[in-house]
Amino acid sequence: MPRVQAIYHTGFIVEDLEKALDFYTRVLGMNIEREPAVSDTPWIAEVVGYTEVKMRQAYVGVGDGHSIELIEYMHPRGQTRSDQFDRNRPGSAHAAMVVDDVPSWRERLAVEGIKTFGPDYERDLEYPWARYAIYFQDPDGNWLEMVSRDPTPEDSTQN
Repeated sequence: MPRVQAIYHTGFIVEDLEKALDFYTRVLGMNIEREPAVSDTPWIAEVVGYTEVKMRQAYVGVGDGHSIELIEYMHPRGQTRSDQFDRNRPGSAHAAMVVDDVPSWRERLAVEGIKTFGPDYERDLEYPWARYAIYFQDPDGNWLEMVSRDPTPEDSTQN
């Protein structure tokens, strides 16, 4: 039976790649792991299922082997979803990251005008459970989550 070997990246569709890169690098402090590039080959058209596709994409991350791929469709151009705020609809998704200090991140995001959801108190739970957690959206409505939790025990196989 075939098997999945690794989680490679999570893809987010964005309206403006430069604006998205500013958010992920300046606000979240991620690094550009793959510089912006245009993809418009017949091969990528077959992969995504749009004929004559043209997209700009870049990858950001923190060097742990899992990146966020930011994709701006230049053709065909998409419209903002009317249900972008709903995170409970099947097909909705989010990317979560472990951070050192959720309360400080909540304050930093507030300074940027970003609304967060999540309690402002710490839970007393052991790894792998989050002690603090917040949800928020990037400028294009893609959902993100930040959690802080105890370090991974040496013998743990849990994520």
